[in-house]
Amino acid sequence: MAGSSNEQGLLTGCVEMQSPRLHVDPGEMHSGVIKALEKQDIEIEITKLEAGDYVAYNGIGFQRMTIDDLLKSIFGDIRLLSQIRDFAGHYERPVLIIEGEDPFCSGQTINPGYIQGFLKIIAVSIRVPVIFTLNEVETAEVVSSIATAEHESLTQSE
Repeated sequence: MAGSSNEQGLLTGCVEMQSPRLHVDPGEMHSGVIKALEKQDIEIEITKLEAGDYVAYNGIGFQRMTIDDLLKSIFGDIRLLSQIRDFAGHYERPVLIIEGEDPFCSGQTINPGYIQGFLKIIAVSIRVPVIFTLNEVETAEVVSSIATAEHESLTQSE
């Protein structure tokens, strides 16, 4: 038995389960991701982050970008790789979320080999896993599910 009943029907000796907490950079305040996260059981704390857009427990950092940003970076904005390296240096477990249509099937005129090469550098050389989502709501679901799973594993180990 986890706890004992008292006269008011409440369990004693049980720790109240808190909601997972997510630190969110102010730059994400007006995104659809925040609106979707607010509908879930996630405690949101707006905090200026040194790198990334969202931070969960145990050094899990999330950087969100659109597929258009990714494609522009492949052919012009070399800074993206250094930004991802910087992001990866701030978190024990960084995650890059790329939001939008599938870059391999969305009618892009870019050679898929270029996209794969860029993603390989991110995943293997920089060691940042990449997750693709279709939209802001799906991004919120991914961030929320990872934050919740991490929160639950931490509370079970205590």
